[in-house]
Amino acid sequence: MSLIVLSPIIWIILTSFKDTKEIYAVPLTVWPRKFVWTNYLTVINGLPEFPIYFVNTVKATLGTLLLVLPLSAAAGYAMGRYDFPGKTAVNAFIIAVLAIPYLVFLVPIYIMEDILGLLDTNLGLILPYTALNLPLAILIMQNSYREIPSELEDSARIDGANAFQTWLLVMTPLVITGLAAVAIFTFVAVWEEYMFARTLMFSTSAHTLSVGLPSLQVESKTWAYGTLSAALALSLLPISVVFVVLRKYFIEGVLRGSVKG
Repeated sequence: MSLIVLSPIIWIILTSFKDTKEIYAVPLTVWPRKFVWTNYLTVINGLPEFPIYFVNTVKATLGTLLLVLPLSAAAGYAMGRYDFPGKTAVNAFIIAVLAIPYLVFLVPIYIMEDILGLLDTNLGLILPYTALNLPLAILIMQNSYREIPSELEDSARIDGANAFQTWLLVMTPLVITGLAAVAIFTFVAVWEEYMFARTLMFSTSAHTLSVGLPSLQVESKTWAYGTLSAALALSLLPISVVFVVLRKYFIEGVLRGSVKG
């Protein structure tokens, strides 16, 4: 199953190291006869739009993470550690939002951003991404905080810590695994999102990788598959790095902070 899932990615990476002649050779070769870096040099030096798309994607992803992580941690702590009127209704609302296909929100968000003047701006993309990724993040963090023994919280209060200090200095360091899981889920969702980026961002200079790469392929009919494969491989590199760095915390965070019925 892993081989089936990874086979397109493996094919892209291997193709990115082939020259054009070998890509179109008959019979087809899977492993490159000779590894060449020409395709990557073409992307880096010959496609000025690629760095722009890459930077725009980084801005949208990091901006969303900077909002989702603290907001989900704060909301998850409140939902996981406190009882307050309407808590059940709030939980039901969060789950209901998760059950709705995210494309349903596209038209209302477009209308609101048009009124507020946020279309074709970085903030106009970061805010919807934050709203779309918060529900799942809150549920993960809620269950992560819920598993912490209450004695630690009581000890912090006895030592004079207020609610904010208890949350930030005592409880949050204990749910790093949950935060790592939220970070990876959010990173992947934003990095590869297409529909909102295509609808809310008009100018070429504001496009992200998911929008920019297909448009480059359409505009430049002479593009070799090797160059396209190199561009796709470079766009997948940040996701791979983030997962490799946080994989231990991600797996543990998913197991500890998984949503319970």
